[in-house]
Amino acid sequence: MKKLPSFKRYQIAKVYRRDNPSKGRYREFYQCDFDIAGQFEKMMPDFEVIKILTELLDELDIGDYEVKINHRKLLDGMLAICHKRSSEPFVHALTS
Repeated sequence: MKKLPSFKRYQIAKVYRRDNPSKGRYREFYQCDFDIAGQFEKMMPDFEVIKILTELLDELDIGDYEVKINHRKLLDGMLAICHKRSSEPFVHALTS
């Protein structure tokens, strides 16, 4: 069997609950999944999750929205992916 170095899966499908659903929950519903596993550049999968979230919210056309990130390593990783050097004053301004 070949080893997969990385794996990404995106799907929207109908799913079912096995047990009896509680009040306000349905036995049958649609669920959106995206899975990322394997070896990737540091923090790239975390960044991709945020990218997917913002693309989804843009497509839903819900108007202005704000995504707040309170994760120093993720912010540093996003800056590195954008080829920006992490500078203390800038990062502090982002996390304040």
